[in-house]
Amino acid sequence: MEGLLLLLVVLAVIYWMYRRNANWRTVIARSGEDAGEVEAKYAYLQSNQVKCRIKSDSDASLGAVQPAAGADWNGVERKKLQVHSKDLERAEALLEQYEQEQPSSMIHL
Repeated sequence: MEGLLLLLVVLAVIYWMYRRNANWRTVIARSGEDAGEVEAKYAYLQSNQVKCRIKSDSDASLGAVQPAAGADWNGVERKKLQVHSKDLERAEALLEQYEQEQPSSMIHL
């Protein structure tokens, strides 16, 4: 009986973690020097009341597994800008507008 209860708790935690992340979509991911672009776009979306967040693929607690989790092999942090699925279309339009407002010297190769 205790084993069944433990299994149910584990399944509930897994389901909760899945649901917590299921409604988020990554719209941009950058690492190294380009990671600042993620934060600038995040601030822009936040100022336009878009529900978004920044996630990091690298995690100090992962240690040697870190490169497999998304950081590049040089140990550079990889950041992702994620938008709630209900705001996805609006965020894409705003990000397109953001790109048009940027000076032409900001073009990335």
